[in-house]
Amino acid sequence: MIQRKSAVAVTVILSQQESSFLGAREDAMTNAGNALLWTGLYFALSFAAIFVVWFADKMRSNFLGK
Repeated sequence: MIQRKSAVAVTVILSQQESSFLGAREDAMTNAGNALLWTGLYFALSFAAIFVVWFADKMRSNFLGK
């Protein structure tokens, strides 16, 4: 048999949790949040790689005098 909590008990428990955490969410990240984080990370890494290649090419051209 499945035991279920009453709606009143759930409401009381949830209101106590919200008041104790002051509405702050400390749950695990959602799929959308995780995807946005990884997208931003890859975006930043791609620009860093482009800058490194550009800087290396500039240094090479300075050393070779081209």
